[in-house]
Amino acid sequence: MTGQTPDWVTLAEVIRPRGNRGELLCVDLSKGPERYLDLGTVLLFSAKDEELGQFAVEEAWLHQDQLILKFAGVDSISDAERFRGGEVRVPFSQRAPLAEGEYYLSDLPGCTVVNAATGEAVGTVAAALEMPGSNLIELENGALIPLSRAICPVIDPANKLIRANIPDGLLDLNRN
Repeated sequence: MTGQTPDWVTLAEVIRPRGNRGELLCVDLSKGPERYLDLGTVLLFSAKDEELGQFAVEEAWLHQDQLILKFAGVDSISDAERFRGGEVRVPFSQRAPLAEGEYYLSDLPGCTVVNAATGEAVGTVAAALEMPGSNLIELENGALIPLSRAICPVIDPANKLIRANIPDGLLDLNRN
Protein backbone atom coordinates (compact mmCIF):
# COMPACT_ATOMS: atom_id res chain seq x y z
CA MET A 1 0.00 0.00 0.00
CA THR A 2 1.21 3.47 -0.72
CA GLY A 3 0.20 5.24 2.48
CA GLN A 4 -0.39 8.41 0.60
CA THR A 5 -1.89 9.43 -2.69
CA PRO A 6 -2.63 12.96 -3.85
CA ASP A 7 -6.13 12.56 -2.37
CA TRP A 8 -5.54 10.67 0.89
CA VAL A 9 -3.15 10.60 3.83
CA THR A 10 -2.73 7.43 5.87
CA LEU A 11 -3.06 7.98 9.62
CA ALA A 12 -2.85 4.35 10.74
CA GLU A 13 -2.13 0.88 9.41
CA VAL A 14 -4.50 -1.82 10.65
CA ILE A 15 -2.69 -4.87 11.97
CA ARG A 16 -5.62 -7.08 13.01
CA PRO A 17 -8.84 -7.26 15.02
CA ARG A 18 -8.35 -6.97 18.77
CA GLY A 19 -10.82 -8.14 21.39
CA ASN A 20 -14.37 -9.27 20.70
CA ARG A 21 -16.08 -5.88 20.31
CA GLY A 22 -14.76 -5.11 16.82
CA GLU A 23 -11.74 -3.14 17.95
CA LEU A 24 -8.69 -2.84 15.68
CA LEU A 25 -5.04 -2.99 16.66
CA CYS A 26 -3.19 -0.40 14.57
CA VAL A 27 0.17 1.19 13.92
CA ASP A 28 -0.30 4.90 14.59
CA LEU A 29 1.29 7.14 11.95
CA SER A 30 -0.33 10.29 13.31
CA LYS A 31 -0.28 12.17 16.59
CA GLY A 32 -1.94 9.73 18.98
CA PRO A 33 -5.49 8.71 19.89
CA GLU A 34 -6.73 12.27 20.33
CA ARG A 35 -6.21 12.94 16.63
CA TYR A 36 -8.74 10.26 15.67
CA LEU A 37 -11.28 11.46 18.23
CA ASP A 38 -10.89 15.06 17.01
CA LEU A 39 -11.50 13.98 13.41
CA GLY A 40 -14.68 12.12 14.31
CA THR A 41 -14.82 10.21 11.03
CA VAL A 42 -12.17 8.56 8.87
CA LEU A 43 -12.06 6.44 5.74
CA LEU A 44 -11.06 2.79 5.88
CA PHE A 45 -9.32 1.03 3.02
CA SER A 46 -8.74 -2.70 2.58
CA ALA A 47 -5.37 -4.39 2.20
CA LYS A 48 -6.14 -4.36 -1.55
CA ASP A 49 -6.49 -0.56 -1.43
CA GLU A 50 -10.27 -0.66 -1.92
CA GLU A 51 -12.26 2.04 -0.16
CA LEU A 52 -14.48 0.38 2.44
CA GLY A 53 -16.30 3.52 3.52
CA GLN A 54 -16.41 6.30 6.04
CA PHE A 55 -16.62 5.32 9.70
CA ALA A 56 -17.26 7.28 12.89
CA VAL A 57 -14.56 6.88 15.52
CA GLU A 58 -16.24 5.67 18.73
CA GLU A 59 -13.09 5.17 20.78
CA ALA A 60 -9.34 5.53 20.38
CA TRP A 61 -6.70 4.71 22.97
CA LEU A 62 -3.24 3.30 23.49
CA HIS A 63 -2.76 -0.18 24.95
CA GLN A 64 0.86 -1.08 25.66
CA ASP A 65 1.96 1.69 23.25
CA GLN A 66 -0.21 0.37 20.42
CA LEU A 67 -3.19 2.23 18.99
CA ILE A 68 -6.62 0.66 19.42
CA LEU A 69 -9.49 2.03 17.33
CA LYS A 70 -13.20 1.27 17.67
CA PHE A 71 -15.56 2.34 14.89
CA ALA A 72 -19.33 2.69 14.90
CA GLY A 73 -20.99 -0.33 13.31
CA VAL A 74 -17.93 -2.55 13.71
CA ASP A 75 -19.02 -4.60 16.70
CA SER A 76 -17.49 -8.07 16.41
CA ILE A 77 -14.31 -9.84 15.45
CA SER A 78 -15.86 -10.88 12.14
CA ASP A 79 -16.92 -7.26 11.42
CA ALA A 80 -13.35 -6.11 12.09
CA GLU A 81 -11.63 -8.89 10.13
CA ARG A 82 -12.26 -7.22 6.75
CA PHE A 83 -9.99 -4.33 7.80
CA ARG A 84 -6.95 -6.55 8.54
CA GLY A 85 -3.91 -5.15 6.71
CA GLY A 86 -5.84 -2.06 5.61
CA GLU A 87 -5.37 1.62 6.32
CA VAL A 88 -7.15 4.44 8.09
CA ARG A 89 -7.05 7.56 5.93
CA VAL A 90 -8.32 11.12 5.72
CA PRO A 91 -8.47 13.54 2.80
CA PHE A 92 -5.16 15.28 2.17
CA SER A 93 -6.81 18.57 3.22
CA GLN A 94 -7.28 17.19 6.77
CA ARG A 95 -3.62 16.66 7.58
CA ALA A 96 -2.79 17.80 11.11
CA PRO A 97 -1.62 21.40 11.35
CA LEU A 98 2.07 21.82 12.04
CA ALA A 99 3.97 24.06 14.42
CA GLU A 100 6.21 26.82 13.08
CA GLY A 101 9.31 25.33 11.45
CA GLU A 102 7.81 21.85 11.02
CA TYR A 103 7.06 20.29 7.65
CA TYR A 104 5.70 17.12 6.12
CA LEU A 105 8.17 14.96 4.21
CA SER A 106 5.48 14.64 1.54
CA ASP A 107 5.76 18.41 0.88
CA LEU A 108 9.47 18.28 -0.02
CA PRO A 109 9.43 16.69 -3.51
CA GLY A 110 9.65 19.49 -6.06
CA CYS A 111 11.65 21.77 -3.76
CA THR A 112 14.81 23.30 -5.21
CA VAL A 113 17.95 22.63 -3.16
CA VAL A 114 20.32 25.59 -3.12
CA ASN A 115 23.92 25.45 -1.92
CA ALA A 116 23.94 27.98 0.95
CA ALA A 117 27.60 28.88 0.36
CA THR A 118 27.34 29.63 -3.36
CA GLY A 119 23.63 30.31 -3.93
CA GLU A 120 23.77 27.77 -6.78
CA ALA A 121 20.85 25.39 -7.31
CA VAL A 122 22.17 21.83 -6.93
CA GLY A 123 18.99 19.97 -7.83
CA THR A 124 15.32 19.32 -7.26
CA VAL A 125 14.00 16.96 -4.59
CA ALA A 126 12.57 13.81 -6.19
CA ALA A 127 11.73 12.02 -2.92
CA ALA A 128 11.93 12.42 0.83
CA LEU A 129 13.00 9.24 2.60
CA GLU A 130 12.17 8.43 6.22
CA MET A 131 15.21 6.69 7.68
CA PRO A 132 16.07 5.42 11.19
CA GLY A 133 18.95 7.83 11.82
CA SER A 134 18.32 10.93 9.78
CA ASN A 135 15.76 11.45 7.06
CA LEU A 136 17.14 12.00 3.57
CA ILE A 137 16.13 13.84 0.47
CA GLU A 138 16.91 12.29 -2.88
CA LEU A 139 17.58 14.66 -5.74
CA GLU A 140 16.43 13.94 -9.28
CA ASN A 141 20.03 13.02 -10.16
CA GLY A 142 20.10 10.38 -7.39
CA ALA A 143 22.22 12.33 -4.89
CA LEU A 144 21.20 11.89 -1.24
CA ILE A 145 21.32 14.72 1.31
CA PRO A 146 20.66 14.26 5.05
CA LEU A 147 17.79 16.36 6.41
CA SER A 148 19.71 17.39 9.53
CA ARG A 149 19.55 21.02 10.69
CA ALA A 150 23.35 21.26 10.32
CA ILE A 151 23.16 20.42 6.62
CA CYS A 152 19.70 21.81 5.78
CA PRO A 153 19.19 24.84 8.04
CA VAL A 154 16.39 26.26 5.85
CA ILE A 155 13.55 23.98 4.80
CA ASP A 156 10.73 26.04 3.32
CA PRO A 157 8.21 23.85 1.47
CA ALA A 158 5.77 26.76 1.05
CA ASN A 159 8.33 28.47 -1.19
CA LYS A 160 9.67 25.16 -2.60
CA LEU A 161 13.16 25.93 -1.26
CA ILE A 162 15.79 24.10 0.79
CA ARG A 163 19.08 25.84 1.60
CA ALA A 164 21.82 23.32 2.28
CA ASN A 165 25.37 23.43 3.57
CA ILE A 166 26.82 20.90 1.12
CA PRO A 167 30.03 19.26 2.37
CA ASP A 168 32.64 18.61 -0.32
CA GLY A 169 31.94 15.35 -2.13
CA LEU A 170 28.45 14.81 -0.64
CA LEU A 171 26.63 15.13 -3.96
CA ASP A 172 28.83 12.45 -5.53
CA LEU A 173 28.50 9.82 -2.76
CA ASN A 174 25.24 8.09 -3.58
CA ARG A 175 24.31 8.98 -7.12
CA ASN A 176 22.56 6.36 -9.19
